[in-house]
Amino acid sequence: MLYYAIIYSINKGEKLMKSIRIYISLTVIIFTALGLRSTIFPNATAATIKTKDTTLTTPGSMRNVSATGKYALYTKPGTTKGAKLIASKAKLQEWQTYTNVDRDYYQVNGKNKLNRGSGYYLRAYCYTVTNTGAVYYKVVTMNGKYRGYLYGGKKVGKFAGGLKPANTTQSTLIPTNFTANVGIISGGTLWNQVPYTQYKAKRLAHMTDFNSTTIPHLAKFKITKAIKRTKEQDTYYQLVSTDNYHFSGWVNSIYVDRYSSIADNWGVDATD
Repeated sequence: MLYYAIIYSINKGEKLMKSIRIYISLTVIIFTALGLRSTIFPNATAATIKTKDTTLTTPGSMRNVSATGKYALYTKPGTTKGAKLIASKAKLQEWQTYTNVDRDYYQVNGKNKLNRGSGYYLRAYCYTVTNTGAVYYKVVTMNGKYRGYLYGGKKVGKFAGGLKPANTTQSTLIPTNFTANVGIISGGTLWNQVPYTQYKAKRLAHMTDFNSTTIPHLAKFKITKAIKRTKEQDTYYQLVSTDNYHFSGWVNSIYVDRYSSIADNWGVDATD
């Protein structure tokens, strides 16, 4: 009987020790998880809105920004209750990346790869401050596909954390052979802004070979300015009418030619 009592006590002790080990393991896992949550989402449960959405009043071109990929885009400030993910850090990293391979792809195909190009610059237009002092900017992609809140550091008006200032264009020279009158060839689109370098760039008119064209075939222009898009490195000319059609806007340089060549294409004798 003593033998069985000893065996029973040993088994009971082993079960107790096993239970203790399991309890300790679970406790470690729980506290580790809580620690990771604190690291990934600091003050996630505590953050509240201190300053509600406030419109930024600086000129729009000064609020053009690029994602850094360090923080994700949310429906609300990311550390507040109810914030839902719109775009991950990995996706935002894609938005801000543009390599020579991407540029070559654009030049060959006439379009960018998914999540690449000027369309994924951001325009900041509002800010919100949490009780922890974190500034979140409400942003929208230049192509209008995504909109949400992105962490921007601790100082209103300074872009840090998940975004940084962006120069969406670069200055370039007007070619010397285009100092006289020019025209637009078929396929050219007239924009109010260089596309996707400013928010809400709109198509104003389009040149085709048909009577349905919204730009007259023989419309005459002067080039007043030339710029390149920083990412794609394609050139756009700012055109102003020199005739009675009164068109003006930005056109990709590949669709601009000397006016005499345009007129000749339509069987009309003209000089630049």
